[in-house]
Amino acid sequence: MADRLEFQGKLGWILEEAKRQDNRIRKEEIEKYFEDDHLSDEQMELVYDYLLSQKVAVSGYERKHGRILTEEEREKSYSEEEKRYLRNYQMELREVQGEQKGLSEFLEKVLGIAESVHDGSVFLGDLVQEGNVSLMLALQETEDEEKILEAVQEGIEAFQEEQKDVHVRDRKMVEKVDELERQIKKLKEEMGRKITLEELALYTDRSEAEIRSVLKLAGEEVKDEEEN
Repeated sequence: MADRLEFQGKLGWILEEAKRQDNRIRKEEIEKYFEDDHLSDEQMELVYDYLLSQKVAVSGYERKHGRILTEEEREKSYSEEEKRYLRNYQMELREVQGEQKGLSEFLEKVLGIAESVHDGSVFLGDLVQEGNVSLMLALQETEDEEKILEAVQEGIEAFQEEQKDVHVRDRKMVEKVDELERQIKKLKEEMGRKITLEELALYTDRSEAEIRSVLKLAGEEVKDEEEN
């Protein structure tokens, strides 16, 4: 128990340190901080993933779990919408290449990074857009290509993790709506009539305010539930 609390405390310290550095931290800093804990590669991966989920960019970190997909495998993993987006975007890049070759080369590399990071949880175009924003910001700070592309990858990875958190929250809300609808149906069947909000709150052990908000998400008319 003490070891677990100590580990959680270290995670909290690393997170605070990253916040002091504008939500960025180097992989070497993390390794040095945890070197006395003798963590396995898998445990360190969890540390990095935790930081990414907290919107922290970890400089120098590349995911080790999973394998790199071939171009053919990656193409198969895209949705039809993503395939259309990719074709259109590649056409746009060819047009830019004729006008601004230097910029187009960076944009192509951003696309490559987005494709390598893409795991299907976030639309490819959103990753590319986030990568391009990171590119523009990095170009204002440095001319070092390695640092620029590193910033792009960090930005894309952090964005993807952030969106995963949003998707999890959305899924939980959908589950909450579905559960409440089942409870409403069951209670109506048991009582043989429409139920009041107060009755539903007692039955589900939830506050009336929470039920109102969930009912609105479900498209239910709260006033109907309040009628006898």
